[in-house]
Amino acid sequence: MDTHTGTISKSGLNVLKPEDNFRFFCHNTLDCFTRCCHDTTIFLTPYDIIRIKTALGVSSGEFLHKYTVTLIGDLGLPIVVLKMNDDKQKSCPFVTPDGCTIYQDRPWSCRIYPLQPETTKITERAGKKYYSIMNIPFCRGLSEDKVVTVTEWKKEQGIPVYEEMEQLIKKITMSELFSSQKIVNKKIQEMYYMACYDLDRFRRFVFESKFLQLFETDPETVEKMKYDDLELYRFAMKWLEYGLLGQHVLKLKPEVIKAKKEQLRFK
Repeated sequence: MDTHTGTISKSGLNVLKPEDNFRFFCHNTLDCFTRCCHDTTIFLTPYDIIRIKTALGVSSGEFLHKYTVTLIGDLGLPIVVLKMNDDKQKSCPFVTPDGCTIYQDRPWSCRIYPLQPETTKITERAGKKYYSIMNIPFCRGLSEDKVVTVTEWKKEQGIPVYEEMEQLIKKITMSELFSSQKIVNKKIQEMYYMACYDLDRFRRFVFESKFLQLFETDPETVEKMKYDDLELYRFAMKWLEYGLLGQHVLKLKPEVIKAKKEQLRFK
C-alpha cells in the first residue's frame, strides 16, 4: 500500500479504489491539449452512439457508416470503433485546435481519461471497481495541482449514467455462455449489431415486422419506443437476453405459443 496516495500496488501498477485520489487537470493552455485525441483507439458503447448520433442530428445508420469501423471481438460479437481521420496525425473527427466539438456527448473512454478500468469478471460480480492511471508520458495534465478522488472524477465527468447503460449489455457479454463458446453465426452477429448499435434500424424491425404480433409488450412501452432511444435500447437488450441467453425477459403471446404447439403436434 502506498501510504501517500492510498493506492494498492500490484506488480508495479497503482490500483485505485473509488475513495482514492489522483492528480489531473486538463485545460487549453497545456502544450499537450488535444494530443490524446490523435492516433488512438476509441471503442464506442451502445450509449455512446445514442448520445453522439443525437448530438449530430443523424440516424444511427448514418453515424455508423460515416464515423465507425466494426471489428469482431474475442466473444465473436461485433465491436464498434471510432474511425480516425485519414491524416498524418490520425485525428479524431470531432477534435479541433479549440477542443472537442461534441464535448457534452463525448464517448465514455474520453470521459474516464486518464483512468482505465482494472476490473475483472470476479470484481464486477462482487460489485467492486478498480482503476489505474494511464501511462501517457506526454500528458501535462497529470502534473497539475488539482487532486480528486475516483468517485468525484466519475461524477464530474458524467460517468454514472454511462455505467448504468453499460450494465444492460454486460448482462449478455459477461454471461457464462460466452466463456465456453464463440459466436460465429453471421445472423446472430448481425442481430447483436443492430440491437446494440443501429437502434434506428432496430426500431424499424420492431414496428415494421411481425415482432409486436409475437411478443407481449406493454402498450406504454411500445409508444415510448417510437421516439425514446433509451426505452428502445432497454427493450433491445431484453430481446438479446431472450434470443442469446434464453432468458424469459420477453413473453410470447398465448396465441403464438398455441400455434407453435399445433405445428409440433402435426409434424
